[in-house]
Amino acid sequence: MIRVDWDNTLKAVPREAFAPDRLFHDGEWTDRNEHPQRWAELVASDIALTTQLDDGTDGNGTPTSSSSQPKVVRLMLNHLGAQHGMRVLDVGTGTGWTAGLLAHAMGDANVTTIEVDPTVAAQAYARLQRAGLHPRAVVGDGYAGHPGGAPYDRVHATAAVQRVPRAWIEQTRPGGIILVPFGTLYCNGALLRLVVGDDGSASGTFVDDVAFMWVRSQRPESKSFDVDDVRYSASTVDPAAVQQTHAAAFAIGLRLPGVTSMEVWAEHAPWGTGRSEVWDGTSYAHCRYADWDAPHAVVESGPRDLWSELAGAYRWWEAAGRPGIERFGLTVTPDGHHVAWLDDPGQPVN
Repeated sequence: MIRVDWDNTLKAVPREAFAPDRLFHDGEWTDRNEHPQRWAELVASDIALTTQLDDGTDGNGTPTSSSSQPKVVRLMLNHLGAQHGMRVLDVGTGTGWTAGLLAHAMGDANVTTIEVDPTVAAQAYARLQRAGLHPRAVVGDGYAGHPGGAPYDRVHATAAVQRVPRAWIEQTRPGGIILVPFGTLYCNGALLRLVVGDDGSASGTFVDDVAFMWVRSQRPESKSFDVDDVRYSASTVDPAAVQQTHAAAFAIGLRLPGVTSMEVWAEHAPWGTGRSEVWDGTSYAHCRYADWDAPHAVVESGPRDLWSELAGAYRWWEAAGRPGIERFGLTVTPDGHHVAWLDDPGQPVN
């Protein structure tokens, strides 16, 4: 098989052909018919463009579908390592652009693209038809894959997961590759490249720094907490250093599964009252950014000393030589157990 020349494919299948008439960026919608020049500038730019908010309903303005940043599209296709004639499952059709690129390169019959949102899927299918591309287009839950097109040589996902589904592994031939944005509740995320084994396992490394919208079934939920039995202390780590270092945050998320983080700022005095919050559903902690080493800078509540655990995870990362995300990996065992590791599968992170 011949490796795909993605540069030529990107020229043959331009983003513009798959961009909807309305694009959301920087807090406002741009309509192609009303502002054609601005619309064209957005489409030609190397930025992600939101194409849907709140699953197409009235909500709080949360992006739920997009046209990915061209640089990231190119990066992911390179990491996919696909060759002409391979069978590919494209999870998350979105605008249809990636499905179009894959269909042009692999051949229509070799590409299955699946989208959970019927409206988004119908619009993408119409664009693919206009472009003369005809991959198998399916409306359904991409997390379950699509056995009708299996076995696949490659699975390419454009929505982030916290757990890699067994279905993808089962529907991929041994030696095949699954490429998916991966994150934790603490940090979203990184690009995971798994190789499927003969025994039904899959293992590989995180190959790049990317952040995608979550698959719908794994979106983190917003929660509120009653903080009781408060404990005060000083922090042993600077919370700004933790939050502003992506590799550290990613490592902490792997070490502390199930722990969520958020930065909170007060409008009247952002730096003095800013804090980093963490919680797991039963325990809560926060640390002030200003005077983080003061006796009352850390507030903890619940059965776990969450901030102390976070500080310990950060120090573990420092002691390991401050590894970048590319030194971490993940193995999914045949029974679905996820084991994160550093440098080697034999060195689990927790």
